[in-house]
Amino acid sequence: MLLFGQGLLSTLDNMHSVVKGETWESIAASYGIPPEELRSANLDVKSEKLKKGTLLIIPKRSSAHAETLPNTSLQSVTDAYTPSLIRTAIPNLKVGVLLPLTDKRMVEFYRGLLMAADSVRKSGINLDIYAWDSGTTMTKIEPVLPKLGDLDILFGPALAVQLQPVAETCREQGVRLVLPFFSGQPLEDYPLVYNATAPSSILYAAAAKKMMTYYADKNYVIVYSGNIDNKGKNLAEAFTKNVTQRIGSPKTLDINGDDLAYESALNMSGENMLILDDSNVRSLNILLSHLKDFRKAHPQYRISLMGSTEWLDETQTLLPDFFAFDTYIISPYYYNMLDNKARQFEQTYMKNFGTSMLRNNPRFAVHGFDLGYYFLKGISSLGDTFEQMQGSIQQEPYQNWYHFERCASALSFSNNFVQFVHYTPENKIELIR
Repeated sequence: MLLFGQGLLSTLDNMHSVVKGETWESIAASYGIPPEELRSANLDVKSEKLKKGTLLIIPKRSSAHAETLPNTSLQSVTDAYTPSLIRTAIPNLKVGVLLPLTDKRMVEFYRGLLMAADSVRKSGINLDIYAWDSGTTMTKIEPVLPKLGDLDILFGPALAVQLQPVAETCREQGVRLVLPFFSGQPLEDYPLVYNATAPSSILYAAAAKKMMTYYADKNYVIVYSGNIDNKGKNLAEAFTKNVTQRIGSPKTLDINGDDLAYESALNMSGENMLILDDSNVRSLNILLSHLKDFRKAHPQYRISLMGSTEWLDETQTLLPDFFAFDTYIISPYYYNMLDNKARQFEQTYMKNFGTSMLRNNPRFAVHGFDLGYYFLKGISSLGDTFEQMQGSIQQEPYQNWYHFERCASALSFSNNFVQFVHYTPENKIELIR
């Protein structure tokens, strides 16, 4: 377990990383301090049996204790045992991948990760990568669990049914666990788990907060589709909460309302932001149809749309409508196929693997590269200070950005990065971060 929020960066010279077999008493003796002082300085470490990788604060010896401890005793203890040091870099990184590699998407993610590893190696870092096919059952991963303790970082698993035993093993062995595809609620009491795909409730809460910071003066309208959709529901609830806190309750509108209903909900003299409570494209098309009719009858109204990440999948067919209605799509990623960097990446992928990438959104190979580079480069250069220093990592991703924060209700990290992909009336696409 790694400590956080205790001024760690200013006390790195007084920290100890637990190795296998160490106890409270043996560590205290090695530093010449009473065990009770060591425990008092680390009240957040509840376990009697210390786990490998736990970071402990080593308090300075009190003057009273220093006077009663003979120099010869302290010297003999120091000579007999050299405590492990905090690694500020890891030039030889051991990496594991545990994914269902019979799935083409997972294979593509893994290939992107290999491309990231190749880029990191060029900076002088040595990487050993171990890959296992996780299959889809518990039986498939059981033989792998004892091997995870030798790793510095593990990517996977992809399936929720396999998550708990893998996370437990990584916690016991002090191995960082990165979850590329798990979108459930953050795991509790797992301080080295990184959820790269935040749940929609967290993503949309961050989006609503950011939107209200930038555009609090708009007339917000929640459009109800009548469909049960958890992502759309989370989006509507997040904006209703934030709008109410900042400027009062937003207007509401039935998607199939008549012209008078639309006119009553919209503001003729201001800017209107319509937020649909359904991520399904069918509801989006219904709303667009109504808005086109409304605009013909009332061209003076200024209308913008706000939608979920799934709308990105419809860009090819709905791009003119997105431009026409000044559309904002909430998304933690964006892949621009026309960008020269993206084209070069695709060419390199083709050269390396003899096939083109899948046309999924997001691109799995690019996701593997961005996530792999962030962690492999970051951990190799920052070592055990990664959790505290990751904000200093310079990012130039092809598709996915990362902003990992400790979850309020858990010790694990969640990627809380959010941006708006904005399709402007001037037929331009801008990213608002």
